[in-house]
Amino acid sequence: MCYGYIKSNILYIVVFTLMIESKLKYFSLIVSVFLLTSLHSQNFADFIQTPFSSNIKYSKTQSSQLSFTGFYRFLGFVRNQKEVFPNNSGKTLAILSGDQFREPMLLLKLRGITKEKVTVGADFMLNSLYKGPESINNSLTLELGINLRTSFKTKFGNFNLSSGGVNWYRQSRLTVWGNRSFNRQSLYHRRPQTRLTKTTELRYKSYYDNGLIDDGLRYGNRAFQGIFLQGQNLPFDFSFKGVIGKTPFNRSNFNELSTNYTSCFKINKKINDLNIAYHFLNSTNLVDTISFDLRTYSINSVEFSQQWKSLYFSIEGGFGTYDSPENNFEFGEAIIANLKTSKNKKIPIDFQAYRIASEFVNLTGNFLNTTVLEVFPNVGANNRATTIRPQFNSPMIGLGNHTNNRQGISINAEHSFKKLKINAGIGVSTEIDTSGPSLSYRYNVNSETLSRLYLFARDWGPYNNLNSTYRNVFENVDLVDTNNNGLSNFKKYFNNIEFQAKYNGSLFNHQFYIFLLTRFNSCSKSFTYVPKYNLEMLISQLSNEIDLSLELNENTYMVLNVGIERIIGNNLTERGDNNSSLGSPINLIHHFLNENSVRNFERNQRNTLIGCGIDYKIGDNAMLFLRQNFYKYYDPNFEFNNLKGTETMLELKFLF
Repeated sequence: MCYGYIKSNILYIVVFTLMIESKLKYFSLIVSVFLLTSLHSQNFADFIQTPFSSNIKYSKTQSSQLSFTGFYRFLGFVRNQKEVFPNNSGKTLAILSGDQFREPMLLLKLRGITKEKVTVGADFMLNSLYKGPESINNSLTLELGINLRTSFKTKFGNFNLSSGGVNWYRQSRLTVWGNRSFNRQSLYHRRPQTRLTKTTELRYKSYYDNGLIDDGLRYGNRAFQGIFLQGQNLPFDFSFKGVIGKTPFNRSNFNELSTNYTSCFKINKKINDLNIAYHFLNSTNLVDTISFDLRTYSINSVEFSQQWKSLYFSIEGGFGTYDSPENNFEFGEAIIANLKTSKNKKIPIDFQAYRIASEFVNLTGNFLNTTVLEVFPNVGANNRATTIRPQFNSPMIGLGNHTNNRQGISINAEHSFKKLKINAGIGVSTEIDTSGPSLSYRYNVNSETLSRLYLFARDWGPYNNLNSTYRNVFENVDLVDTNNNGLSNFKKYFNNIEFQAKYNGSLFNHQFYIFLLTRFNSCSKSFTYVPKYNLEMLISQLSNEIDLSLELNENTYMVLNVGIERIIGNNLTERGDNNSSLGSPINLIHHFLNENSVRNFERNQRNTLIGCGIDYKIGDNAMLFLRQNFYKYYDPNFEFNNLKGTETMLELKFLF
């Protein structure tokens, strides 16, 4: 059966690839003509003797400071569903190309430097060449903008200035920082920004050795478009950096040139091994042109960090305000502390503690927002850039993640037993103030699969309780125990345990890697030290994922993935609609083995994913990736929570 699925789905992709092959020839010609015309207009023609192409050697004189880099990524995708959500268009077969998460299929970077040492850059991005009559997406555009950068030295210090297109910026966890947590994840899934490695093995070897993989420049950073200034080696060991510009949250419903800006800066003072920093952030967004209503938030924080040989300590604390037509928060406090030992210790330890008030709101910080609705306004034709991220309703989150209206602690450690490496963590947190009668959780298995059904959508699915973010899906759970104010009658308590094991060995002189990842989360109305899987908990969530990477030859790796997830709810959560059912067993093994097993009528979800694939190195800068997935999402207590199907994905990526 597995062979039949793979054979039929690969046939779809092969036919689809043949259909677009002729379009690629015309596309290459258009790119070449565009580049020649552009270079001639900028007086660069004297430097280039031959048209630019990704498959010919580029030559230039010693006086030339012009360079090209980039990548092309084709993604062929077939989804064949046997059972579908009834209100999600009911499609059983979908054949697509291009990444549906607004990631570029082609990115061409032009870089040059003038005699005055001013760096000039332009990023040409193509979203998707294969969208039929939607010609707006078929043209090569300056969608990322033109960047200008320069550096200059003075007797007072060194300064860097840049402006123009999109840049990725990071400042501090409470001001500007991309969502970052402990990088415990499955390597089976690939993301567009995942870099090509020199060998097919290197991606898995790096994760085995270091526990981290390169997620690209965006990981831990936020996108800004504006003016950036940085100063280093200033008198008295001072330094600073800052930006004024726009983030995605500063988009305008009314005018792209509106005065919606985010400005932030950092001033740092170094005293031996002690760093003291002051951070500031202010963001303004116009939400109504008639009443001139604004959505604004402002943050001031101070950060201390110290390195003592193998011990590192950092703490950041501050206050924030938030004001909008719907909410007015005068002051809210926040503090994040981190103490960890160096990686060369026998048992490295990482301890974290945090407290973030519900009034402390920051849409560019390193924590999830549970207080206000985050909105990316509609921009452009057909509302192409529309994205609405709901406030996360008291989310059950992994270790290393934070939310506002929450305080908690966690500890993580790792150790090696020869070729077996393990790392684990445990955490506990609680709400600061009683919140609304709901909570949410993120799927650990099939999250990417479900997010592709409805991109960046809010309140969708059979019961309108799913919210899609970037390659993730959160499910909202309503609680039935409420007070007269419409809030929960209790504060929610959260527990987490994460465990990962990694092993490297050889089989008949072929290397293999095994990765096991277990995540156990629960939410309850009273304090517990560890997560539990029973009906005393509001929600219990347990998932296991196993990855196997096996070397077939020098250029080929086979990858396998098995994921199983169970989620149950108690009688304080909403009841299912399967009235013909006598309830379903909550035990982890099949109920036939225990006829008297405990049953519930609320959530009793079963998520499974079985995947297999190939990583193949075509050349020095080109790789091909094939993935075949068999997925199932099922809840016997909710009649329409029933999804089953297969996915075939063929990715070709090369650099030039």
